[in-house]
Amino acid sequence: MISKRLSIQIGPNTVRLGMVIEHKGEPQIVESKDHGGTGRGQAVVKLNLRHAATGARSQVRFRASDTLDLMKLVQNKYQFLYSESDKVHLLNMQTYEELAMNMDKFEGSKDRMSFLEDGMEIIVQSLEPEPGPISWRLPSRHTFKVKSIEARVAKDKGATYSPATLQNNARISVPDFVKPGDSIVVDLDKLTYVGRS
Repeated sequence: MISKRLSIQIGPNTVRLGMVIEHKGEPQIVESKDHGGTGRGQAVVKLNLRHAATGARSQVRFRASDTLDLMKLVQNKYQFLYSESDKVHLLNMQTYEELAMNMDKFEGSKDRMSFLEDGMEIIVQSLEPEPGPISWRLPSRHTFKVKSIEARVAKDKGATYSPATLQNNARISVPDFVKPGDSIVVDLDKLTYVGRS
């Protein structure tokens, strides 16, 4: 449970997309908003919310007279240093302070974790002024070096793709013109090859 930390309160009618509000003690990002009625003449505002740390989605109805606590969500760039047991150690590139975060605060599926490599830029989401860092994630795209490529796998139409192993031992399919030693850009949201760098 997160305690209240900002004294800014707003009504549901003034909420904008992307704002972070506190609902049931948890930080929620407003993804969409819809005005409606209850059938008895009372106006309601429906907010589609996404939990700032877990990504869980929900829809909540508020009366126009309700008040919501506004929170400040900040995204900072860090550099991955190393991991040990259930923690990752990150370096703030502006203040040079080291931050240790639990692996379970990772945003995304565990198969993305294999793409983590030394020196990679990491995005850390923090609620300010408290409780501070709440989650971390990989960048949308990153450049990797190809270590090896397996035998070609033909597709029905289009380009031929081959399973490739990257320097950090993560695996991805690449077009047939990519060779070991090439640097490639990978979309880490879709886990797909984007192009050569």
